[in-house]
Amino acid sequence: MAEEIVWGNSLGSALKQAQREDKLVLAAFFSQVCEACIKMNKTTLIDDSVREYINRYFVSVKYESGADSEQFMRFDITAKPAMLVLDVSGNEIFRKIGFFEPAIFIEKLEKARKKAAHIASHL
Repeated sequence: MAEEIVWGNSLGSALKQAQREDKLVLAAFFSQVCEACIKMNKTTLIDDSVREYINRYFVSVKYESGADSEQFMRFDITAKPAMLVLDVSGNEIFRKIGFFEPAIFIEKLEKARKKAAHIASHL
């Protein structure tokens, strides 16, 4: 059984940790009253393969609407759930909105990792 996803709540700390561990940051934006968010939390994010994938390649932060409105405004989040992949400098690499089944979600994250690697190779 894969370990739980460790969700931080500080983007600054996540970026520092990502730099130390050579990972990307996965910033997740949710609402407790959003049906797609609830489904994502109850199915996709508890799936062992998803948890293992996220823990291996990302430092994760999670924000809730209302409580973290500053971060929602900073990243112009208007729909939820929103998943952003950021590089260690905080630059957005990838953004996906909505519910995804586990296998599809891993595919999306893999595309984000490939895009980040491509960008990094051209710096």
